[in-house]
Amino acid sequence: MEVNNLIDFKKHVKNIKSPILISGQEYSLINLSIEEIYNQVNEFKEMNINIFDGDNLDFDTIYNACETSPFISNLKIVHIKNFHLAFNNTTLINNLTKYINNIPSYTILLLTTNQEIEKNNNFIRTIRATGLIAEYKKLKGTDFQNYVYNYLKERNKNITKANLTYLISEIGSSSENIDFELEKLISYLGNKDNIEKDDIENIIHKSIESNVFKMNDLILKKDIDNAILIYKNMIFQGEDELKILAMIFRNYKILYLLKSYIEANMPYDDVVKKYNLRDFALKNYIRVVKVISIEEIEYGLKKCFNCDVSIKLGEIPSSIAIENLIIELCA
Repeated sequence: MEVNNLIDFKKHVKNIKSPILISGQEYSLINLSIEEIYNQVNEFKEMNINIFDGDNLDFDTIYNACETSPFISNLKIVHIKNFHLAFNNTTLINNLTKYINNIPSYTILLLTTNQEIEKNNNFIRTIRATGLIAEYKKLKGTDFQNYVYNYLKERNKNITKANLTYLISEIGSSSENIDFELEKLISYLGNKDNIEKDDIENIIHKSIESNVFKMNDLILKKDIDNAILIYKNMIFQGEDELKILAMIFRNYKILYLLKSYIEANMPYDDVVKKYNLRDFALKNYIRVVKVISIEEIEYGLKKCFNCDVSIKLGEIPSSIAIENLIIELCA
């Protein structure tokens, strides 16, 4: 069996004991999945969770660990990290392939890596047939939109392209956050099939990226009251003040680079790549670039820099410093 999101992983993992292969570039999802498996061991975790590295590993070590009975527990875990390194050891892989179907019922053989795994081999086919494969790819652009659209479609929910774009912009870029927010939205909808913009507004927790961009929009419109209101709401929701400052600073840096490239009639692909800008975010930045002057952007960069220095030197508390920054940017 194969899955590509945390919700489906949690749904199936307790019914499949071994082996479990987790790979991909979404580190947070990999770690959450590992934690989900570790939590299946309730007693004496330090003795019933054996961890090995994929480099310089031999089959006998894994075999003995798997065959050893758990200590005062019904379950134990044998975890091989950096499993992509084990693929260099043909003898190990061949022996593991033969052993997979004979792993004791009390053992979970867990294989994890943050690298892509070549799936066209007998070892992976054997895992697919008997165990669970979770692959958490870093999604971008159209792939990212397709992931969200198909996730909703599989759960019999319909969404227009415009609302899909809006939904993604509100959730942000974390796959971990996406799965959680989509399930929350689906539960909120109940028997309702079509997702409207009001549904998204009512239930989705707005990402820090979304909030900061809206706050910057209000700053450009010189709307001090509402810009500060968004800032205070983010603090109330537990967002870190320095992270908010970093995001404001980041927005001005992106605007500066895009403005410079566009005015010079130069392609800005490297800016998009450097800051991992998704389609909806890029469109928003381009919209702002058209109405803001380079002088305003430089002023914003200078104020953000001075604010950061003042906080780090202990001259002013961060909460007051950032609120003052918003007021200055709106002036």
